[in-house]
Amino acid sequence: MEAKLIENCTTSHTTLDTLEVTSDLFISKTHEKQYYKAIRKAKTNTKVKAIIGVINDKSWQKKYWKTFHCNNIILQNQNEFQGSLCRKRWCTHCSRIKTAELTNAYKEPLKNLGELYFITLTRPNVEGRQLRSEVDKLIKSFQRIKDNLRKTYGIKLNGMRKLEVTYNETTNQYHPHFHFIQQGKHEAMMLQKLWLQYHQQANIKGQDIRLIDSNNDASLIELFKYATKETAKDDTTAKALHNIYTAIDGRRIYQTYGKLKKVKEPNEAPNEKTQLEYIKNDYEVWKYESEYKDWISTKNMALVGTLDIENNLTLKYGKAKI
Repeated sequence: MEAKLIENCTTSHTTLDTLEVTSDLFISKTHEKQYYKAIRKAKTNTKVKAIIGVINDKSWQKKYWKTFHCNNIILQNQNEFQGSLCRKRWCTHCSRIKTAELTNAYKEPLKNLGELYFITLTRPNVEGRQLRSEVDKLIKSFQRIKDNLRKTYGIKLNGMRKLEVTYNETTNQYHPHFHFIQQGKHEAMMLQKLWLQYHQQANIKGQDIRLIDSNNDASLIELFKYATKETAKDDTTAKALHNIYTAIDGRRIYQTYGKLKKVKEPNEAPNEKTQLEYIKNDYEVWKYESEYKDWISTKNMALVGTLDIENNLTLKYGKAKI
């Protein structure tokens, strides 16, 4: 497919070169959203291909290939566009959908608890071979602390916790840790106090407690973001990401406790439907092409015009903002 044949398919079939323009290079809000979706898919495809290239486990390769094909084909039925979702933790786009689902499900129940604190609790970094067992130790440790606070101090914790794992390229070590949204300052302080008693090798500087502005949804969304940072720069970081995904496989990333009960979350939809009003109504099949970071139709039209937008954003801001 020749690049010169690719045009952006707007209602007037205008190329993006003429659009410097409306809404800061974007035709509409849905066009802008589709651009960022294309960028997320490009980043995810790069990541999972890198991981597939450094592992031999066929079952895990199959899981990563499923993500590679996530939203690969988009079917257009007049003004409705539908693509399949992989719903994997390492898929940047599906993780974004999951973040929105969890935020919507728990936003009000969390606010109803009253004064809330965002807590970070950590332990020293570990080697890759220790990661799985360290994750299990953290989970069991929190359960023991929660039970101890209730039985010994008469304190019942209410909130939600998230497991997160990051990787330090310099030391080649992993940093599994917890984030919490916890009710009450006293309860938050006691949780931290017992954490340091249980984990005497933990550095006080690695722990954090801060008041949440419950009127600011961004404070709550922070808890539901990805369980790890998502970049595979080379073989080493690709292997590290795979180590993280295998270490947290089958483990609960999010867990409610106390008065905050697990709410009935919506079933994970296998498909995503959207309307793109800037595209002319038609019956069409759009296939994602990595070289264009875009979905290309059977008529060689580009759904987004990703490369043109990136070039224009680079000219305007010095880089293509993501």
